[in-house]
Amino acid sequence: MIDKTSRYAGVRTYVAEDSTGEAVEALEPRAVEHPQGAFLHIPHEAERLDHLAWQYLNDPRRFWRICDASDELDPFDLIHPGRSLSIPFNA
Repeated sequence: MIDKTSRYAGVRTYVAEDSTGEAVEALEPRAVEHPQGAFLHIPHEAERLDHLAWQYLNDPRRFWRICDASDELDPFDLIHPGRSLSIPFNA
């Protein structure tokens, strides 16, 4: 079950076959919604996406909203101090 706050909430599923031939449920690719508005944050040393999500979005689990707003940012990338990040307004 997918939590209602997950980026995958509401994404449809389908049945696929794994490498052993067993049927498994998979998620369809999700559409990335770009924010209606965003502002820039210049991170400093030791900041992480979950820290910024807590600071600006009041929920550290919503770090993926920052990733979606910053096209070039993968959630597994490290934040580089001095390189600006887009923080969405409508998250």
